[in-house]
Amino acid sequence: MNQIAIVNADYRSMVGAKLNVMALEYMAFPLAGSEEKNKVEGTFRTLWRQENNRFSHQYAYEAQMDGKTLGMITCYPIPVLNRLPWPTFKQLLSIRKLGLVIYNILNIKMLYSMITMKEGEDDEFHIGTIALLPESRGLGVGTRLIKFAEEQACLQGFAKCSLTVKKENHLAIKLYKRRGYQITGEINKPKLSYKMVKNL
Repeated sequence: MNQIAIVNADYRSMVGAKLNVMALEYMAFPLAGSEEKNKVEGTFRTLWRQENNRFSHQYAYEAQMDGKTLGMITCYPIPVLNRLPWPTFKQLLSIRKLGLVIYNILNIKMLYSMITMKEGEDDEFHIGTIALLPESRGLGVGTRLIKFAEEQACLQGFAKCSLTVKKENHLAIKLYKRRGYQITGEINKPKLSYKMVKNL
């Protein structure tokens, strides 16, 4: 089998932003201030190209085989993640302007809860988003990306890796448990998610 290489994401990648949207599912709508596919994807493409936001290529790594992207992971230390909500929000506002405001007046609780969500403790390295293209499932890409994030955590001096996963995502929960992650809590906003942590 050809080698899967994990590379620093490129701001020109056409797939990275799309994978972020896939990872977020319905949570992408309040962030983009729209449920229209082209507006959501356009918003996340702009965030991907920029820096200093939590959906930037700056914190992302792509799994590639023969130069083709199969999947993507964003990961960062929690103290870095905790600095990103406000700059992320400001960038969203400058991209979507009134559209973001109008959509979120109707859904303000969801936006607020997502921006202020406490996803982990300061001593944790956090996996923010992970997604695979449908055609690359079953190749071990997800496992490879998680392993890479754990290696990054160790390199940066962290002894714990954390992530959040939607309660209904049984397949992902099974994969994380197999990799040694344990459910340590629940986040009940915007919908119920589990917080999972692994000691490295």
